[in-house]
Amino acid sequence: MTMNGLKWLGAVAVAGLTFGAGIAQAEGVKIGYLSDISTSGAVLGGESSVVSIKMAIADFGGEVLGKPIELLVADTQNKPDVALAIAREWIDTQGVTVITDVNHSASALAVNDLTREKNITFLGSGASTRLIGDSCAETHTQWIPNNHSLAYSIVLPLVKQGHDNWFFLTVDYAFGHDLEALMSKAVVSAGGKVVGAVRHSPQTTDYSAFLLEAQSKGAKTIGLVSSGTMVINIIKQATEFGMDVALVPAYLSLTDIKSIGVENLRQAYSATAFYWDRNEKTREFAARYQKEFGRPPTFHNAQLYSATTHYLKAVKAAGTVDGKAVAAKMREMPVEDATDTSAYVRADGRVMRDMYAFDVKTPEESKSEWDFLKVTATADKEDIAPALSDSGCPLVK
Repeated sequence: MTMNGLKWLGAVAVAGLTFGAGIAQAEGVKIGYLSDISTSGAVLGGESSVVSIKMAIADFGGEVLGKPIELLVADTQNKPDVALAIAREWIDTQGVTVITDVNHSASALAVNDLTREKNITFLGSGASTRLIGDSCAETHTQWIPNNHSLAYSIVLPLVKQGHDNWFFLTVDYAFGHDLEALMSKAVVSAGGKVVGAVRHSPQTTDYSAFLLEAQSKGAKTIGLVSSGTMVINIIKQATEFGMDVALVPAYLSLTDIKSIGVENLRQAYSATAFYWDRNEKTREFAARYQKEFGRPPTFHNAQLYSATTHYLKAVKAAGTVDGKAVAAKMREMPVEDATDTSAYVRADGRVMRDMYAFDVKTPEESKSEWDFLKVTATADKEDIAPALSDSGCPLVK
């Protein structure tokens, strides 16, 4: 199905029922999952996170406020204009009450402005710190580890371990610029140094010149400030060159490691908000998810489950789908769910939760098909988040 030439995947069957595509009845919940489903970001979430949203809806009983919960899915193609056009269509003519994901910072900033204007809840995956700073909104909550939390949870443990000489290979858009600046700041604050940085287009496929530049600068640690297929291709090319450096992707998911192979990741480090094999509760959730999708959940999959569950709880508690009323309840209630998330929502919309630093296991350490990560440290949510006192968010008193 297309909408003004845009790819739209349409309505999805949830909890055994298929719902129509007409305008939602008053106070009914209609979730719009707006994500990258066809380009680099699809590896991490994409269609696989539809499964976790459907799980959350089913676990909630399939209805709220006495009406069935509906789900629409569409592909942003990683383009802000596409994301904004679909979001506007959904809100104005489809009756969508909440938009979730939008895992591209420039797209998320555009959708955030729209949902603020329309009083629609936005469960965002944009990592830009602007979304909890000068562009914060009462109706927005930031579920993905934002750039500040990600930078400090990755960098600080590594510099303490002796990784004190860094070069950054950064995707050239808002997310990359923001995260590189924060990771650089974290390196210097911990006593390390940054020897150089280069930026590449999201369409780049040959990274050899960038890797050779890092090598020529004497870099011992390369921060890969990108995600999805970009990270996969960079690591594969670094392995082909036989580079003896530590590789530190900002985002390294289970699916990335599966594609690259643990044998090619003997010096790879990162951090995550969720790992399926961390404890008994995460293993139980992962087993349920794997039964539906054939592999354990990535942190993105788990994040979408958490966000959907917390939203539905807030709607029930508020007794309405009004964006501001639901947002108030989301900030009042603790975030607790089957993914073993223990978190809360700050005044600026930041979802505050711990992060887990990890090393990629060697082939000898890996005991099963998806046994990839060795959690080495827990980064406390209060230590890695940007200080609320320094926030530029107008919601912060």
